[in-house]
Amino acid sequence: MAALMGFYETIGRLLSRKRIRGIEKSLAGAGIMAPAESFMGFFIVVNVLVAILMFLLFLNTSAVPKFLYAMAGAAFLIPNIVSIILSLIVAIVITFLATVTIAWAIILLQTEARKNAVEAVLPDFLTLVAGNIRAGMTLDQAMWYAAKPEYGLFSIEVKRVIKSAFSGEPIEKSLDRLDMRFNSRVLHRTILLLKQALATGGEVAEILEETSQDAREVSMHKKDIAATLLVYIIFLVFASTIGAPFLFSVATTLISVLTMAFAYMPTGGLEAGAGGMPMSFMATPSAPSISTDEFFWFSMALIFITSLISSLLLGIIRAGSKTQGIKYFPLMLLLSYVVYFVIASFLESMFSNMFY
Repeated sequence: MAALMGFYETIGRLLSRKRIRGIEKSLAGAGIMAPAESFMGFFIVVNVLVAILMFLLFLNTSAVPKFLYAMAGAAFLIPNIVSIILSLIVAIVITFLATVTIAWAIILLQTEARKNAVEAVLPDFLTLVAGNIRAGMTLDQAMWYAAKPEYGLFSIEVKRVIKSAFSGEPIEKSLDRLDMRFNSRVLHRTILLLKQALATGGEVAEILEETSQDAREVSMHKKDIAATLLVYIIFLVFASTIGAPFLFSVATTLISVLTMAFAYMPTGGLEAGAGGMPMSFMATPSAPSISTDEFFWFSMALIFITSLISSLLLGIIRAGSKTQGIKYFPLMLLLSYVVYFVIASFLESMFSNMFY
C-alpha cells in the first residue's frame, strides 16, 4: 500500500507546486485527508485507464468515424490511421472532461456540506467559548471544552487542531489550520477577529459574543430570504422541468407532422389559389427546413443546458451558493427528459392515424 501511494505521489509531482497547493486547499475544504500529490497521481492513473478502455470501445464500434459520416453528410473515407488517432483524441478528451466534472462536483458538494454544518453550529459554539473564557480559561482550553459532541463534525476538527496547540504549537497556527478545513467566510472572519484580539490584547470573550450574535442574525436573514423567494423557486422549477420540455416536445411533433404532410401533398397542387390567382402572389407554404432528428438532438442539448442553469440558480436562491444547486441537477434533468418523452409519446399516438 505504501509503495502504491508512493507511486501515485511520484506521478502527482509532475504538476506545478502552485497547482498542487491550490488542490491541497480544495481537498482540505472538502475534508479529504489524502496528500494532494497522491490524490492527483491517482486521478491521472484513473484517467489513463478509462481513456484506454474508451479508446478500445471506439475502435471496436467505429463510433468516431460513424459520427463524422453522420455530421458531414458526405460519402468520404477516413484512412485507418486517421481514424485511430481521432478515436484516441476523442477518448482522452471525453474521459478528462467526465472525470474532472465528477471529481469537481463531489469536492464542491462535500465542501458546501461541511460549510453548512459549521455555520449551523458556529453561533452556539462561539457563545460557549466566550462563557468558558469569562470563567477563566485560556482560548485553547475554552475551545476544547466547548467542542461538545452535539456540534458533530466541527467538534472533531476543533479537537484535532487544539491537540496541536496543547503540544506546543502557537494557537494562531492552529486556528489557521482550522480555517483551512472549512471553506466558510463566517468562520474565516471569526478567526481573523480572534487572531487580532490575541495580538492586541482585546476582550476576546466580548468579541466572540458579538460575532456569535452577528452569525445568528445572518443565518436568520438567509432563511427569511429563502422563504420570500419561494414563488420564484416554484416558477423556476416548473419552467425548467415541465414548461421547456413540453414546448420542445410539441415543436418536435409539429415538425414531424408538417414533414409528413408535405411528403403526402401532391405535386402541383398549390400552383393556383382560389379564383385562379397564381400562388406567386400569395404566401407559399413549404416543408420545414430542419429535420425531426436535428431538432430532437437540439432539444436534448437545450433541455440539458436549461436544467443545469436552473439547478445552479436554484442553489443561489435557496442557499446563496451555486454549488448547492449541483445536487438538484440530476433530478431536474431526469424529470425534464421524462416529461419530454411522455408528451412526445402522447402526441405521436394522437397523430399516428393521420398518415397511416
